[in-house]
Formats: sequence, structure tokens, C-alpha cells
Amino acid sequence: MLVQLLPAVSRKGVSGGRKRSLAKVHRAAQQQEKSKYEVNDMNKRFFRDLVTRRSNAWTFGLCLTGVLVVGTIIAVDSSRISDQEEPETSMEQAYLDEDYQDEEIDNEAELTGGIGDMVLADVGGGTDGAEENTMDASSGNAVEDMGTDASNDGTEDVTAENTAEDGQTAENTDENTAEASSANVISEEALLAADVMFHETDTLLWPAAGTILIDYSMDGSVYFPTLDQYKYNPALIIGSQAGNQVVSAARGIVESVDVDEVNGLKMTVNIGNGYRLVYGQLKETAAAQGDVVEAGSVIGYVSEPTRFYAKEGSNLYFQMTKDQVPVDPILYLE
Repeated sequence: MLVQLLPAVSRKGVSGGRKRSLAKVHRAAQQQEKSKYEVNDMNKRFFRDLVTRRSNAWTFGLCLTGVLVVGTIIAVDSSRISDQEEPETSMEQAYLDEDYQDEEIDNEAELTGGIGDMVLADVGGGTDGAEENTMDASSGNAVEDMGTDASNDGTEDVTAENTAEDGQTAENTDENTAEASSANVISEEALLAADVMFHETDTLLWPAAGTILIDYSMDGSVYFPTLDQYKYNPALIIGSQAGNQVVSAARGIVESVDVDEVNGLKMTVNIGNGYRLVYGQLKETAAAQGDVVEAGSVIGYVSEPTRFYAKEGSNLYFQMTKDQVPVDPILYLE
């Protein structure tokens, strides 16, 4: 009996041990499965967090980029508007400056443009002027004294504000000088008596040492830097240092010594046969009205420039006319 019970007990013990082993294996399998799920959950959470962080970064980057783009567009538009307004302002200022400058030099242009006419008035129309206004020696001295006083006054500074007033004064002075000069036209008899007769084949001496700053031009306009304009030039503007000697280019008789605002102290010499020479921008004269001057003799000195030739610098204004018409002196200079 006992022998029969032992195998049964033994079988029961074996069965119970197997069940416990299976239970352990089952729990291990469950834990492994659970660990797998936990790993998967961790991977999912990591991926989700990574995507979330990257999404936030991309969103921030896009927002920052958008702000920079908008700021750049605004800056470009502002710069464009500023660039458009600046030329308009500059053009308006340029127009204002141009109008002011035109107004400022109106009288200057009239004076300078009328140089030829003034000289013609000095040497032409003398018959009527002589008949109506015969001047004696005392009136001639008065004109000479007036020229000396005016040359001293011409050295004073003149401001832009009273340019128009000065221009009107200079115009009136020139008219009075022209009237006086018309009575001083030297007769052909006096020229012949003094053996003064210039012929077309004769030549002229250079009146001063220097170079030509502005050439004679009655066929087209030339540029005057100080006036900042183009116009005709009936004379040679010879650049020369202040104080240089000015010599007579030919034998002649001093017809007048006077002053105008444009060319300062000037001397007109009648060299006969309808020819006259005008020397301007002088500071001293070594000959008086009525004197006979020889070719090469000193008749004056180069002055500091008038305000109408401030940029050109000191110079000699040298003009030649034939029967009241300007002639190019270059054609006769040696």
C-alpha cells in the first residue's frame, strides 16, 4: 500500500514544481512584454517631445524671419521715400539759388554785355556830342579827378545785397562818362599833326606779360567763371600779376581815362585811322588825357581784379576797335 502511494506523491510533487516553473516563466514573459511596451511608450514620448521642440523652434524661426523681412521692407520703403524727397528738395533749392543768382547778376550782365556799346559810345557819335557839349580844359580835369576818386572807391568791398543798386549807379556813371568822352574824340587833324596813323598792315606790341584767360569771341559765347555764364567777349582777358607794367601797344593819343565797375580804371588810346585801344583793370596810369604815348612806353600797371573777375584773378582787359566795331587783337599782335 505504502509502495503504491509513493509514486502518486512523487507525481504530485513533480506536477506542483512544474506549475511553479511555468508561473515564473509566465511572469517573466509578462514583465518582458511590459518592458517592451514601456520602451515603446518612452520612444513615443521622446519622438513626440522632439517633434514638439522642433516645431517650436521652427515656429520661432519663422516668426523671427517674418519680423526681419517686414523690417527690411519698411526700411527700404523709407529710404526710397527719403531719396525721392531729397532730389525734390535739392531741385527746389537749386531753383531758388538760380533765381537769386540770376537776380544778383542781372545788372552785371547788362554792364558786361554793354562794354562794347559803351566803348563805341566813347569813340562814336562825337560830332553831335561835340556840338552840344563842348568841354573846356577845366571840365576835362574834372572828369580825370572823377576817374581817380572812383578808382579809390572801387577798392571797397561790395556785398551781394546791394549789387542791383551798385549796378544802377555804375550804369549812370558810365552814361555820364560816355557823354564826356564823346566830346573828347580826337580829330583826324590832331592825329595827323601828331603823326599817329595805324594801318591794317601794322602790328601791335603785347601790352602786358601773361597768358590769355578768356579769348576774344564775337562769333560765339565764351564762359566767364565769376559770372558763371556764357556771353560774347569783345576783348582779350590777359592774365597777369598785379603790379606788372602795361605798355602802349602802338603809338597814339590818350583819348580818355575813366572808371567803370566792370573793368575798373581804364584808358582809351586813339591810334589813328579809326583804330582805338582800350586798356582796363589798371591801378595806376602813367599818361593823362591828350598825351601822346609811344609804342612800348609804360602807360600803367595791372590792378587787383574787380569783383566781376574775382575767379579769373588779376588781368588786363585789352580791347581793339575799328570804326566803333570790335576787332580781334590777336590778328595784329606780334
